[in-house]
Amino acid sequence: MFSCKKIFSGSKLISSFIGICCLSLSLNANAAFIDIDFTIDGNTWNNPFVVNNNSTGLDILKFALDLRPNASSFLCFDEVVNSCHSSGGLNFRRVGSNDAGFLSYSIVDAAGGISAADFLTVDFSNFSSGESFSWLIDVDDNPDGSVFGDDLIGSLFYVEMSDGITYQGVIEGITGNDDAGELVIKGVSSTTIANSINSVPEPSSILLFGGMLLALSRFKRVFTKSK
Repeated sequence: MFSCKKIFSGSKLISSFIGICCLSLSLNANAAFIDIDFTIDGNTWNNPFVVNNNSTGLDILKFALDLRPNASSFLCFDEVVNSCHSSGGLNFRRVGSNDAGFLSYSIVDAAGGISAADFLTVDFSNFSSGESFSWLIDVDDNPDGSVFGDDLIGSLFYVEMSDGITYQGVIEGITGNDDAGELVIKGVSSTTIANSINSVPEPSSILLFGGMLLALSRFKRVFTKSK
């Protein structure tokens, strides 16, 4: 027998989902569609990490590189002052002429990963749109100690912007460049960088939903401007 109750239940479910999306959209209405480039090409021992801020009207306050998703490869930041591999380390060092308002950095052993330094945070005072920041630091693995950009694929990247929002992305491969990795922003993070150190990294489904909210918030702004 045809059931009207099932139709109403389905409609109620769809309405509830739309309501949740609308609520989340309203909470994230100020989220900008940021444009951040982050690449590492080649061996981390002698090739710099590079971050470019291409986000119009927004400064980078801090960013973080989280190696915990690659715990099975025992990826760690190998500094001389806090060595995690017998091959010898390389301390964090800014390179290039532009400091982008660099203030400080920290490397810690974050919760839920290996027992080694696997979480890098870098703070800035005025990393403005159009600026770039480059640095060197050795990343090692077990057992050989040589890590290239493609070995970081799957690692997480957080960035806190001057709009008060923390965005999150993942390092992915670069077509045609087998030893490199680049950032792909996935959405708005549910946590700040400081809080993420003590929590297990988010599953990809949450990032996907965050990406949907980010796209919807962008559409809302475009629609509002065109009215």
